Amino acid sequence: MSALPAPSPREAAWLDQGYRPWPAAGGFLPAIARLFQREDGAHLRFRVELGPTHCNGHGRVHGGFIATLADVWLAGNLARRLPFEAHFVTASLQVDYMGAVAAGDWLESEMDWVRVGGRLCHAAGRIRAGDGRLVSAMRGSFVRVAAQPEGC
Repeated sequence: MSALPAPSPREAAWLDQGYRPWPAAGGFLPAIARLFQREDGAHLRFRVELGPTHCNGHGRVHGGFIATLADVWLAGNLARRLPFEAHFVTASLQVDYMGAVAAGDWLESEMDWVRVGGRLCHAAGRIRAGDGRLVSAMRGSFVRVAAQPEGC
């Protein structure tokens, strides 16, 4: 697995705006994108710059990549509301696609709400393009589980 390149000029500007690289656990996310986050009231706001590797054969960002972002960004907002030692997995994810984006653009999350339950938790929000266009609505349900198995 290769390391991500140095921050782009756009990403460097985000650092000046209070965004910080998101410390993703595991190897999956760092292999596909560099995510940034900052505090936004009660929520975290995430950003990612889009490149050619995020695109499908039609030159648009792949819906599966957007769904991955939705899952990670909803879960990231839930995780900050739970005790550090809590573990959870995605039980349900719904992504409504409302606009297309391409390499060279960037995406940002907006959270509407996060609800923490005893065993089941929920979160909802939107993903917008850097110019403010709505790209998708996102909703997820997450179930609390025992500690992670070894190797994951």
